[in-house]
Amino acid sequence: MSRTIVLDCAVSATWFIPDESSSHAQRILADIMDRKCTMIVPSLWWFEIMNVLRSAVLRKRIDEQAARTAVLLLKEIPKEVVEPETQGQFGILSLALADRLSAYDAAYLHLAHSCGAELFTLDTDLLSLKGKYKFIKHPSGY
Repeated sequence: MSRTIVLDCAVSATWFIPDESSSHAQRILADIMDRKCTMIVPSLWWFEIMNVLRSAVLRKRIDEQAARTAVLLLKEIPKEVVEPETQGQFGILSLALADRLSAYDAAYLHLAHSCGAELFTLDTDLLSLKGKYKFIKHPSGY
């Protein structure tokens, strides 16, 4: 059976922003592409990744063509994109309030929790909850 993982935007961004490259994240990507694991993300992931690419272009970390290529490649990565209605808005809100998270971070946390998946993140707010939620992991723990 395939391993199910939730990846936040920060982990995904390392695949396309050269100065953030991570061998751990690259290994996760290779396993996703080889279908050794199943990637699921909340729908907000797309908006976050496009914003990261936009910022990288504006800060001249990558050029516009590299950002467009990244979007094309991201579209090809096998993944399940989950809408808030499917995920459950009340669950997201409850976690955001209980753990003092942004709704964005809570969406990743709730998705992993509700699917029995591991959550790989670089977000410090989420990583600070590793003791409470054993499924939260840094990519180095993949």
